[in-house]
Amino acid sequence: MTSAKPQQEAERPPVVAVLGHVDHGKSTLLDFIRKSSTVAKEAGGITQKIAAYEIEREREGKNKKITFIDTPGHAAFQAIRRRGASVADIAILVVAADDGVMAQTLEALQEIRDAKIPFIVAINKIDKPNADLQRTVSSLLEQNVFLEKYGGDVPWVAISAKQGTGVDELLDLVLLVAELQELTGDASVPAEGYVIEAHRDQKRGMAATLIIKNGSLKSGMFVLAGTALSPVRIMENFAGKQIKEASFSSPVQLIGFDELPEVGSAFHTSEKKKDAETAQEEARTARPKQNTVSSEANPQRFLMPLIIRVDTQGSLDALLFELAKIGDEFSGVKVVSAGIGTISESDIKTAIASKEPATVLGFNVGIDSVAQTLADRDGIRVQTYDIIYKLSEGLTELLQQTRPKRSIEEVVGKAKVLKQFSSRKDEHVIGGGVTSGYIAKNGTVRVLRRNLSLGTGKVTNLQKNKQDVDRAQEGSEFGAQIVADFEIAPGDVLECIVTRVE
Repeated sequence: MTSAKPQQEAERPPVVAVLGHVDHGKSTLLDFIRKSSTVAKEAGGITQKIAAYEIEREREGKNKKITFIDTPGHAAFQAIRRRGASVADIAILVVAADDGVMAQTLEALQEIRDAKIPFIVAINKIDKPNADLQRTVSSLLEQNVFLEKYGGDVPWVAISAKQGTGVDELLDLVLLVAELQELTGDASVPAEGYVIEAHRDQKRGMAATLIIKNGSLKSGMFVLAGTALSPVRIMENFAGKQIKEASFSSPVQLIGFDELPEVGSAFHTSEKKKDAETAQEEARTARPKQNTVSSEANPQRFLMPLIIRVDTQGSLDALLFELAKIGDEFSGVKVVSAGIGTISESDIKTAIASKEPATVLGFNVGIDSVAQTLADRDGIRVQTYDIIYKLSEGLTELLQQTRPKRSIEEVVGKAKVLKQFSSRKDEHVIGGGVTSGYIAKNGTVRVLRRNLSLGTGKVTNLQKNKQDVDRAQEGSEFGAQIVADFEIAPGDVLECIVTRVE
């Protein structure tokens, strides 16, 4: 980049991502900003899971724009949220004054640091009776977030997103940080930026929400995002109004892609169709072949089959990220089919044809009447959700119910055989000392000799000080009658085993 800036280069509005722990008030804050701003109240904004919209704020006698990316805060959206942070110029880290730093706060903080962008801390919910500003500040200091006035340089403001207290100061801080960054763009060059959402519109085709980071996007141009190509014919601003041109930092929705773009991918613009098609072919050739890792690498592992339908590509990415965390080494989930759109008859037929009974999941989508009738007739389980962590909880519970039961052995105690009093057929009377845990009457014991298992026996009687007891605890000596079809000798080790079914 040369030091002499082109004549067309001008100040660029900041793109801001709002991050933080679930339930700390990010959505409430964005709703308040959206409703109170002069630009965004024209309409409700692009109604998708990751929305983006512009607001206007007066500073030093000039109207200045800010673009907000609404990034979900739940851990399940980690992958998308990370993309949101990388697209942004500035982040707002929302921390609730009644909770302080929580699990997703730390994840968001790491993502901000990885993205190497400046951030502002918004300590929210100061209106709550149990709000503790000093404790919240201390919890941030423990994570090396040194706030201004507390020996650091991280700007911050105390707010109530619900009441609007401090929100004006927060927006002023955003503009101040943006000025210090000296963000610029050149409106004369073809647009480039990032895809922050993608979905299939049933009536209009494949659409994507784009954030323009530089240049201008005009009708008649062609946009290439990864290997997805679209002519600029139907372009809408954040308020859903059709437009012919947009420039840097603006969020737009573009309809007409030939395939669904990948969320988070960079896009570039060509003025000629031939140039765009050549670039698309090169992108397809250069695209690395995906390595399909079979989830059936462990043939003993039970996998519950799922058919998934969601509203947007971003939701699908988040859902697949969440599903990967469900289960353990013995059981998990397997995605048979996944896609965008309403649950249809073909989804139910796929579930019917599945070797194991498949569950059909919908996230922010419905099910058509034909599919519902077929599902009811054939007993196919269909579950729909609109909150991703509720979906995760529901699936975890369902997996517990459907997976095969298995027996798990747990060693609850160990003892050393000190004496052998008698041995008749399969009955052995021994004396021993408990070295850890406990030995239980009617319990199963595994007998080890020089770390090799001789087999198992059953404790039919247990005594301490010639009194019958149910347990002998660590540090005590005992006498026991054990039924086993092998000899038990002094020096052998007894492991008391409890078997539970899961």
